[in-house]
Amino acid sequence: MDTQFNVFEILRIAEEIEHKAAKFYLRAAGQFADARRRDLCYDLASWRVKHERAWIRLRQEYSDRTGEFGTFDPDNYVRSNPHVMASLPWFGPGCGSQNGLAGYEDATQIVRDALRRAEAVWIFYRGLKEFACDPAARRMIDAMIAEEDRHIRQLNRSLGQMLGRSGDFDQRARSDSVGTANHR
Repeated sequence: MDTQFNVFEILRIAEEIEHKAAKFYLRAAGQFADARRRDLCYDLASWRVKHERAWIRLRQEYSDRTGEFGTFDPDNYVRSNPHVMASLPWFGPGCGSQNGLAGYEDATQIVRDALRRAEAVWIFYRGLKEFACDPAARRMIDAMIAEEDRHIRQLNRSLGQMLGRSGDFDQRARSDSVGTANHR
């Protein structure tokens, strides 16, 4: 398939990813009776909502500056429907429970699941670069990868604190989970 995405479309895909993630964590929060695990899910949802708003703002600024918008192509369903692409990382293999958290997970399991999901998004963005139509689209994806990197580092630090490990946990956990070190 000869599908290439411009900056506007890439930002729409990122918005959809963040929207799906926020909904996932809000739904998960309702599964937990205790405030600590529920609040952890709310924090994860909040992080994703902030990202979604940032991508929306960037998309609007980009469109205002360039006059470029998404393309509706009736012959290319994927390009015309960003939610299709956005479903790939969030529900793909290795992302943890596809149906959500069941309500019995402890805080470390919740953070580990969040890490797997964030790493799947990171991998997805890396692959999305192959479908960028120009250098501006690739630069935008690089910014998205950097932001997901920051989220992964933050989740690793939180997990390390929960497990009582020092700062070196960050890199070791990253290379152990989902083989991300091999993709860098």
